[in-house]
Amino acid sequence: AVVSTQSTGEDLKQRLIDMANLIQGRFEKETQQLQWKQNWYQQNQTTMTKEEEEEYVSYCSEAMFKIHILEERLNRHKELAPQKYVALETRLRSDNRLTEYLN
Repeated sequence: AVVSTQSTGEDLKQRLIDMANLIQGRFEKETQQLQWKQNWYQQNQTTMTKEEEEEYVSYCSEAMFKIHILEERLNRHKELAPQKYVALETRLRSDNRLTEYLN
């Protein structure tokens, strides 16, 4: 039972780390794509049509929205992850079936 509860805690910890890494990876990818598009725009802005410029502005707006959402998700995840870990420990310690093995 002790090994099982330790394993459960380690599994949750790993899932939380994996989720943070996934969100961080998506954030970095979106940021890099936006930066690439901005560089492309800087090089081509003098020869762009009005339609291409509107597409660029639309792309930037959408990308900034995605980046903002990913940043909020990452911050929220970092804020809630320790609370989730503590909540799991509390649930395990208060489970009557495990009390004799954990104390």
